[in-house]
Amino acid sequence: MNNVITIVTGIPRSGTSLMMQVLKRAGLDIHSDYNRKEDDNNPQGYFELEAVKGIVKNNSFLREARNKVVKIVAPLPLFIDLSEKYRFVFMIRDLNEVLQSQEKMVQKNQVDEREKFKNIYLMHIEKTKAFLASNSIPFITIDYNNLMNQPTVELTKLIEFLSLPCNVDDLLPSINPALYRNKNEN
Repeated sequence: MNNVITIVTGIPRSGTSLMMQVLKRAGLDIHSDYNRKEDDNNPQGYFELEAVKGIVKNNSFLREARNKVVKIVAPLPLFIDLSEKYRFVFMIRDLNEVLQSQEKMVQKNQVDEREKFKNIYLMHIEKTKAFLASNSIPFITIDYNNLMNQPTVELTKLIEFLSLPCNVDDLLPSINPALYRNKNEN
């Protein structure tokens, strides 16, 4: 597909950086400024683009993302330029794991506020999916938990959806089970 922008989305800590690693390994061109360096929370990097933070007021950076992959966490895709062509990889993850991961990252116990955050994240997810559907933007949902536990299944779906010029074995090295550190034990 010519001039299509591939967007990786999901709420923070849902596996968006992992998906960017997978797509980079697949040979896709990543649109990132690499300003945010890897750390203990994302030792392989974040693959972020600073301009995304200002998307509400200025989404012109998307023109530079044609034929590339850019990470835009939910609900920010609501502010994309609808005159462009898109396809989305939507990462989902058990919300308890997301919250555990976020708490660890900010080094703050937020147990008392988890239900509030869960509801906010569910709203962001549903609102973003509804936006994509109402604008006929193709997307695939990739489940982080399945990607870590059954990578072949999820990677096969991804390869088919994006028509990637590679096979599952090419992408498997991106999946590192040792980095699946915030598992829901319930």
